[in-house]
Amino acid sequence: MSCATAPKPILKPASESIVYPDLTAKQFCRGKGYILSEGEIKGRLNFTFTASRDTAYIQFKDLIGRKALFLVLKNEDIDVWDMRNNRRYDQASILISLPFFEMITPPELRTFLWGGIPSSFSDPNLIKNQSDRISGGIQFRSSQTEYGPLVEHVSFKLSDEKQKIELVLMDREFDVQYPHLIRDIPDTVIPIKVNS
Repeated sequence: MSCATAPKPILKPASESIVYPDLTAKQFCRGKGYILSEGEIKGRLNFTFTASRDTAYIQFKDLIGRKALFLVLKNEDIDVWDMRNNRRYDQASILISLPFFEMITPPELRTFLWGGIPSSFSDPNLIKNQSDRISGGIQFRSSQTEYGPLVEHVSFKLSDEKQKIELVLMDREFDVQYPHLIRDIPDTVIPIKVNS
């Protein structure tokens, strides 16, 4: 009498790694999150964003849902609309209102929105130049997703202002946009000068 043996399970070699979708092939990214501020300026603002590889649109709302700020990040340019007061910030007043832009450039923030780590924070040859440029520190944390490890939390600590700002990304989707965010700031919005 012969007895049948159970088939042996097929084991994958340990060297075989998981293949993730290629994010460089994606054209758009959208998501939601919030920003927390501690120090002289305290509070929380929720945000939604839509980003392509060269432009990002971010709309911040306060805790009761009122539109607060709208940012357009193009190349090295930052354009900010204070929606509550219907004012537009110039470059100098942006740094006063959003001081973490002293530490990162618009392309670096777009990279975080996409879930990546900018080369200036990951390339050993660039990290020294980066630390000389900023007066504070930046930390980021990633989590595992179906697209691989993506940045979900960025913390900015500004030494001079004794302020900490945390950017938390809760949701991110690729190849989709929020069409209502894709717009320019109206020309009718009054510019704010830093010395006004």
